[in-house]
Amino acid sequence: MSLTKEDRKLIEEEEQLFQETLESLCGQLPQAQSSKILANLSARELTCQVVNEWNAEERQPLVSDEAVAHKVFDIRKDSDHVLMELIAEPYFGRVVTVEEDGREVSFKIGKKSNVEAGIVDWRNGPISGLFFNYKQGEEFFETINERERIGRIKVRNSYKTENGRLVQIETPDGAFRCRDNGWEKLEVEQEVAVHRSRGRHSREKRLPSILSLITREQYEMITTDSDRPVVIQGSAGSGKTTVALHRLGWLLHEENSKARAQNTRVIVMNKSLQVYVCATLPSMGIRGVETVTFNSWALSIIRQATDGRAFFKFRELPGFIEEIKFSEGILAALSLFVDRQAQSVSAAVAEEFPRRPQLLEWWKQTHSKAPLPRLRDFIHDVRESDLDKGEKKKSLEFLQTLLIGLEDHIGNLYDLLSDKDLLTGCLSLGAKQGEHLDYLIRLTEKNREKSHLDYFDMSLMLRLIQLKHGGLPDKLGGILELDHLVIDEAQDFGPVEFAIMVDAVRDRRHLTIVGDISQKILFSRKFIGWDSVLNILGLPKDDLIHLEISFRCTVPIMNLARKIEGSSGEIPFGRPGAAPVWHRASDRDDVLETVARWTQRLLAEDPYRLIALICRYPKQAMELKEELTEMVSEEIRVGYREQFSFEPGVLTTNIHQVKGLEFDAVALIEPSEAHYPQRQTESRNMLYTAVTRAQDDLMLIGEQPFSSAFSS
Repeated sequence: MSLTKEDRKLIEEEEQLFQETLESLCGQLPQAQSSKILANLSARELTCQVVNEWNAEERQPLVSDEAVAHKVFDIRKDSDHVLMELIAEPYFGRVVTVEEDGREVSFKIGKKSNVEAGIVDWRNGPISGLFFNYKQGEEFFETINERERIGRIKVRNSYKTENGRLVQIETPDGAFRCRDNGWEKLEVEQEVAVHRSRGRHSREKRLPSILSLITREQYEMITTDSDRPVVIQGSAGSGKTTVALHRLGWLLHEENSKARAQNTRVIVMNKSLQVYVCATLPSMGIRGVETVTFNSWALSIIRQATDGRAFFKFRELPGFIEEIKFSEGILAALSLFVDRQAQSVSAAVAEEFPRRPQLLEWWKQTHSKAPLPRLRDFIHDVRESDLDKGEKKKSLEFLQTLLIGLEDHIGNLYDLLSDKDLLTGCLSLGAKQGEHLDYLIRLTEKNREKSHLDYFDMSLMLRLIQLKHGGLPDKLGGILELDHLVIDEAQDFGPVEFAIMVDAVRDRRHLTIVGDISQKILFSRKFIGWDSVLNILGLPKDDLIHLEISFRCTVPIMNLARKIEGSSGEIPFGRPGAAPVWHRASDRDDVLETVARWTQRLLAEDPYRLIALICRYPKQAMELKEELTEMVSEEIRVGYREQFSFEPGVLTTNIHQVKGLEFDAVALIEPSEAHYPQRQTESRNMLYTAVTRAQDDLMLIGEQPFSSAFSS
């Protein structure tokens, strides 16, 4: 669309303002670099003082140590790195207000603050709320810096920057995009599409920043009380993960909460999403936060607690075994087992020290502690007691035997899974419960003989360790108490995993939990349900936040997704796009040739596209890669676990690897009734998950008849 005189004037003014901001930021660089060097030298001097004082007879460590810590913090805080980040992307929003007294106040909203350049950190509320909570022309009434401010929003614009260059301006009257041949005004449908634009560079293939697009409702979710948990049910592409991560960014801002990055975790379901999130967090200004899969997190703690002796073997098990090990009943059995252990230890201590009232009193005083720290503390008390040498040695040997038994987490788990009476009282497996438990016991004894555990025992082992220690042990011998925890894809966690994660947080109020029931694909892990989640957190049912609008997928793709999940009617609005391509192939060669032509056409149109060819199983993805390698000019990559790469091009992968991810285009390979039976909820959810990975282009192709789930 051609530009009017008014459009050109607006663009010129915005470009001039952008350039002035860049000049201001660049002008600060020499001073920041100089200050950094001087501060570094000062910190080194202070460190030398500390070292010297260690050798002094009268050491005064606290003052010097604290000074060094503060100095290092200042270096990081005032680093020229922050300026470089702002130069690359100075701001994404701008507000001009007309105050009650007629004055105009202008400020920009960015990912970091810079007073000299007039940039306010988006996390610095309530002033940033003038951008997120109001539209152009609306009246506002806010208390900012303990002063009431009344006025009107005169200007509210959003921007996009690429490599320090202004490329997009969005105003209430229209959007403008800078192309190679200059600026252009976008059509209405282009204005919608521009919200999903992620740039032309591979490094930008990550979870998109939603800061400039945040609605009032989303801003409220992100900035809600730091002492209040946030629970989100969001449809595919609705931005639930990005909202959760931006909330984390807001919480880590020093003015909003006491959460520390190093004591915060993001837990995701798979390795590919872990890679994706790890690449995204720095672009959001979040550093020092560890992103882990639940299994890798669990395994690291288990190896530490068992001195590396726990060996888990993955193999196919009967469905009823998975049902037992991921049930709410097994969670109760774990608690009861540890309670009985604690009672047994207590009875043994009482029997060993009947004539030592002082020792028994010490034991009674620690009744509130978990079994392991209680016993370890008591051993310390006995070691420091006034018992005679011989009696003390005998007592310590006895207590050490108890401790060894309590620390045998592997043997304890075998014992638990072999205790038919205990399991019978906790589980409810129907008519064949006895047969199923007998099978489990036989399986457990075989595992004991071979000194290994099943892969599905990992959560049980971690919960056992957590209950016996009174929390998850950290690397320093203490108890892990997280300041905040983000749980993504919550619907695929079972009761045991969920209990572990909730109890790993210092306070249950410091949780952000997001998921989507329609994307549940791990059905062995029975999700406890949103009502139970809210109940555990002490929240009313209406506190569950629903995100329904997809920012990722086009209308035709979302309408297909709705049909798969069984929803009636089509979505009333959204981003327009091409209809999904359906191709029933005559044979395997037809499949390969069609996919090859399709991918090459898309990459010819835009070489920066990321295209995913999604199969049902990993083996199929490997085979597809080998078959296509000789047919296309582009390199074909396999997307599997940590090998996942988000560079432009083509990758083959399977459904379980793409949870939480997005691609420019998706081809779903062999979505047949055989692979995805319509009657199985798990299959329908897999199809829903697969098709909603596509932003713009979707093809469904195979030799066999398509799954009936597409037409139900």
